Amino acid sequence: MIETPAIEGVMLELRACAPEKNRFRSWRIEIDRDLFGLLNARITFGRIGTSGRTRRWDFDTEVEAAKFLRAKLRRRASGDKRRGAAYRVIDASAIAIPFIGGLLPLDRSLE
Repeated sequence: MIETPAIEGVMLELRACAPEKNRFRSWRIEIDRDLFGLLNARITFGRIGTSGRTRRWDFDTEVEAAKFLRAKLRRRASGDKRRGAAYRVIDASAIAIPFIGGLLPLDRSLE
């Protein structure tokens, strides 16, 4: 069985900018427990400078939440091919760093 790092408290913020194509995207995920003890992921996305849209998913186990996070990060890593702008990690909690695993470039202040 693959060992899953702790996922509670993950916060990760990404940005994709391509001024020549007028693409300025923001994407943020937070994973934490709610008052009922369920893990939930909240993703906020949209154009940089706007409040964006927020969606929420609930999980029974940390393994499910970790699979979800990895799938979403793989999708963001393909942003350059799909949308013409590569996502970069702008901010991340220490817990989130192992999940990035070379998929996305880090901002210099996080290295």
